[in-house]
Amino acid sequence: MKSWHTKIVVVLFVALLFGCKKVLPISDQEDDGDSVQQTFNPYPGTIVFEVDDPINDYTVQSPSVLVLSNGNYLVSFFYDGGTSVYISKDQGKTWTQHSRVSPSNFATLFEHNGNVYLMGTSKGGRGDIAIYKSTDQGKNWTVPTDANNGILFKGMFHTAPVPVVKHNGKIWRAYEEIFDSAESRDFYAFAVCADEDADLLKASSWKRTNSIRFDESWINARRPNWLEGNIVATPEGKLINFMRLETWPGSGISYQIQGAASDKPRHEVAAFLDIDAESMTAEFKNEPRNYIHFPGAETKFTIRYDPVSGSYWTITNKITSFINTTGTHDGSWHQRNVLVLMRSTDLVNWEVKQKILKWNEGAKLKTWDTFGFQYVDWQFDGEDIVFASRTSWYGKRYHDANMITFHRVENFRNASDQEPEDLLKYTQHPRLFDIPIKDIKNGNLIFGDIEVAVSIGEGIDIDEEGHIILKNQLISNDESQAMKAFRYVELKIVNHKGDNFSLETLQSSIKGNNRSFRLKWVYSIDGKTFHPITDYLHRVEGINGVIFDNPPLYLPVYRPLNKVKGRDGAILRCVFVNGNDGGSYVKFDDKITVGGRIL
Repeated sequence: MKSWHTKIVVVLFVALLFGCKKVLPISDQEDDGDSVQQTFNPYPGTIVFEVDDPINDYTVQSPSVLVLSNGNYLVSFFYDGGTSVYISKDQGKTWTQHSRVSPSNFATLFEHNGNVYLMGTSKGGRGDIAIYKSTDQGKNWTVPTDANNGILFKGMFHTAPVPVVKHNGKIWRAYEEIFDSAESRDFYAFAVCADEDADLLKASSWKRTNSIRFDESWINARRPNWLEGNIVATPEGKLINFMRLETWPGSGISYQIQGAASDKPRHEVAAFLDIDAESMTAEFKNEPRNYIHFPGAETKFTIRYDPVSGSYWTITNKITSFINTTGTHDGSWHQRNVLVLMRSTDLVNWEVKQKILKWNEGAKLKTWDTFGFQYVDWQFDGEDIVFASRTSWYGKRYHDANMITFHRVENFRNASDQEPEDLLKYTQHPRLFDIPIKDIKNGNLIFGDIEVAVSIGEGIDIDEEGHIILKNQLISNDESQAMKAFRYVELKIVNHKGDNFSLETLQSSIKGNNRSFRLKWVYSIDGKTFHPITDYLHRVEGINGVIFDNPPLYLPVYRPLNKVKGRDGAILRCVFVNGNDGGSYVKFDDKITVGGRIL
């Protein structure tokens, strides 16, 4: 599903690899009348798949990668209710669709006895444990139908593309189960296994352990939870289920972790269950030994053992800016913008060997930020590691990825501490104009060829100091109600010379005297229909004069803003939601900055 703009990005990225650091301005690029601004900023890796429309299309999820015995690569991922499988016959340089398995989700690719398998669940949400088999290297697949043909356990199961591990003649994999559909993230962790010489499509070949729920009383968090476990053989030959652990703080909860994990840093603590292969039992004693200091514990990871180095390796999302917040919109766990390669010889002590990818390292990101590299699955390939990433690059938000990308870490065993370049510079957009806050009044402003008509909705008032207050008592719980109450500041942007232009970034900071307000930016091309910029109501971050980091909203994903007709123009509205009549106010700090360019 590669469009013309994807091809342009590939060309630009190849140029980047050979040392070309200059991004050509849009006027120097071919224009077919439907340009998409994001394509002029290179992104890392090789595209396996890209969605056509990140706002309205399905997102891509759950990548898995496999190096076949014949040297070809397979990458699978969840998209539109099923699993797509792509193949590369040139070591990841190019990719083509190979097959499609639907319904299927959370699937792991693995090769066994000359056949290729996909093992996950039977549908996009919580489904049965299912396995698919291909005898022609992933081109055609069996379709699970019953206990004799691929349906291994029936119920509500969750997982991710976690490792399938061969140990002492058995094949192992981790899962979670849910017992109440109304509590879809109330996970109970367990493991399944089968003999290596068994018919893996038969349910009778598989056994499972008991499942264990993470109890809220074990550590202090908003809702401590584990998921997406890795079955790993320890140096002593025992099995453990090494778990991703969510430790989000909440209101009234100490930022310092309490309980058996009290010496571990918030957001960097994983947990493991002991697995007894003989009795097929899982056990978690909630002792200090069960908690591991593991950067990247808040997101999905893959752990594999390398006999050459005698070490365990993983690629994780390293949080680089730790903040103590009771909110869910600005928590540190939203930082999926830095990938690191880590190594351990004992599964207890982990060392960051190398940073692999980074975008805006150190930023305090929020849930609506649009760049992320996540859910990495990887394999050894000789002296290298190859991996697939669920990548958001100008996506709807960092979590809702619009790409599957392929990457290589060369000579990983001799990884250096050399820093990769920060990809933030490739998402720097030209500044179109700044509106000083003193000019946020009704009237027309001129910035070269750009004319901005500023207007104030009848439902608010702005005093001489710039305080924005509500003028009526109407309730507004969302932007639609707030616009009906005329609570907004509007920017009508046109090019009076008629040249088309793009709107690419939007940045402003808001402070107030309490947190009762919420904000929402919306846009319109025709002046009648308004579309949201992000799906979120934004908090007033600056209280009592303190302004927190406020990265720009990136607009390239909103395609009508990529090429605005000059004289028709576009409207940006800042809508004020909630608020109260008890003397509360908000105020723009410094200026409103709009990025873009004349086309």
